[in-house]
Amino acid sequence: MDDLLEFISDANICTEDARRDNAIAVVTDSFSQICEWVDSVADDEEDRHSSTKLLKEGVEAYISILAECEEHISRSQATKLISQIRPAVNEAIDDLAQEFRVGKSVRASLHRVARLALERDRLSRTRSSGVVVAGFGEDELLPALVFVETDGFIESLRFRLDETRIIRSVEDTSNSHCGVDSTTAAIIPFAQREMVGMFMDGVDPEFLDWLASIETLLFEFGEEVADATGQLDDRQRKALKEEAKQAATEFFNRAAQWMKEEHSDPILGIVEHLPKQELADMAEALVSITSLKRRVSPDQEDVGGPIDVAAISKGDGFQWAKGKHVEPRPR
Repeated sequence: MDDLLEFISDANICTEDARRDNAIAVVTDSFSQICEWVDSVADDEEDRHSSTKLLKEGVEAYISILAECEEHISRSQATKLISQIRPAVNEAIDDLAQEFRVGKSVRASLHRVARLALERDRLSRTRSSGVVVAGFGEDELLPALVFVETDGFIESLRFRLDETRIIRSVEDTSNSHCGVDSTTAAIIPFAQREMVGMFMDGVDPEFLDWLASIETLLFEFGEEVADATGQLDDRQRKALKEEAKQAATEFFNRAAQWMKEEHSDPILGIVEHLPKQELADMAEALVSITSLKRRVSPDQEDVGGPIDVAAISKGDGFQWAKGKHVEPRPR
C-alpha cells in the first residue's frame, strides 16, 4: 500500500482538467450534504422562509464541522484553487438559489464552505473511493489486508488509511467491524456489502437499520408511561426511561448474538477448511449475487460485468482462479 500511495501521489498521474473536475465535485458534494440535512429536518409543510432559515443553520453547522478538521492544504492554496473554479461554484450556488432564498450572507458562507471543503482533510461522503491491497509481503506468514479511502487530488493526494481495517493476522479480525471473532477464517466485504451481510448474518442490513426504530419506540413508550403516571417523581420517571432504553439495547444484543451463533459462525467454521479453489468459487458467487440484486432492483447497477477471481497463498503466490483470460476448468 505504501508503494501504491507513493505512485499515485505523483502530480503527473492526472491531468489539470481532471484535478479541476475533482475539486468541483468535492465542493458540490458538500452543498448536497447540506441540502440533504435540510430535507431531513424540514417538515413536509415547511414554508420557504423556514427552509431558508434551515439552510443557513445547515451551512453554519457544516462550517463548524470542517473548521475542526486538520488542514490538508494551506488557506492560500485553497483560495487560489477556488478562484480557478469560481464559475462552477457560483453555478452550484445559483442552483441552490432556485430552491431557497440565498441572501448575500448565506452566499458568502457557501463560498466559505467551498474553500474549507478543499482546504480541510475531510473526505467527501459520495465522492471518495476505496482501494484494498491484500496478500503477502516479504515478512508476512499470514495474509495481510490494508484499506484506504481517497478523494483524489486536491493539490495533493487526499486519503485516509483506515487503521481499523488493517488486518495483519487473523486475530485482527476481532477488532474490525466485519463481525468476525478471532478465527482462522474471515469474510470481509467492501463497497456494496448488503448481500454479503445477508448471506453471513441471515438478515438484510437495511432491515437491521429499520429495526433501530424499535429503540426509539421503546424509549418514547417509557416517556409516555412516565408522563401518564402522575404519581411518579422525577427519579422514578428517569429510572423508567432508562429501563426502556436498556430493553432496546438488550434486544439488539440478543439479535446480534443470534446472527453470530446461527449464521456467521457456522459459515466461517466451514470456510476455514475449504480448499483454495472452493474459496475462489465462493468469492465469485458472493459478487455474482450482489450483481444480480443490483440488476433486478431500482438501485444503481454499480456491480456487474465479468468477474475475475484470484487466489493468493504464501506457497503458490498469485494465481488466477477465474478470469476472461483463464481456461475454464473441466467438469
